[in-house]
Amino acid sequence: MAMKGWRLGVLLVLLGLVAGANLRLPDWHDRLFRPPLEGRTQLDVFLDLLGEMRTFAARMIYVRGDLYFHVMEGQGISWRETPDILPIYRISTLLDPHMEDAYEIAAFDLALNFDRPTEGLEFLDEGLRHNPDSVRLYLTRAFLLFQLKRYEEAVPAAGRALQLAEDHLDALNAVRLLAHSQNRAGNLRDEIHALRIWLNLEPGDPYPITRLQELGLKPVGFSEADLGRMQQEPPARP
Repeated sequence: MAMKGWRLGVLLVLLGLVAGANLRLPDWHDRLFRPPLEGRTQLDVFLDLLGEMRTFAARMIYVRGDLYFHVMEGQGISWRETPDILPIYRISTLLDPHMEDAYEIAAFDLALNFDRPTEGLEFLDEGLRHNPDSVRLYLTRAFLLFQLKRYEEAVPAAGRALQLAEDHLDALNAVRLLAHSQNRAGNLRDEIHALRIWLNLEPGDPYPITRLQELGLKPVGFSEADLGRMQQEPPARP
């Protein structure tokens, strides 16, 4: 009983800190996301607090799922023998639809580990509806489709990830998926286009150099002018 009282006390302190932090957010955050400070009511504060609690709960459940996986892995139990982990990720996404990690892992497991590709891709599509500019989820979609040998479908997902990518590694992963998908789909002209972008990102990478030489082409990337024109083109959606 004393232990339960101690935990309740810690929880109340944490909730108090969260509520206090919500009230002391900088002015720009209030202007963008909340009513003016002078117009805020106790209900506004309460709803903020509920939102923080929901996000916290989603992450705690996700961490429990991750811990469960590592415990099973330590015991030599295969992913295929632990389908009961999937509801953990489902609950996380219901609590917080912006929980990209949960969408990514559950979709991967459904599509590849549990041989339920339709469900996995549908779950990932739900994640993209809630997170339409998620490079991570587009990369996951492209990768899953590539592994499922659905190369034509992988192309637009990889292309969208490349257009949205701000991080160098994300862009590199996207263009690799794009080039290989175009290659497997038999789209030679588009493959060459992706290989040249690849060389712009990684000038010394041996794969695009070798592949372009196999095609009898000079292994060079695009010029700055070409890249500028491509950046002005509106991004296509899958």
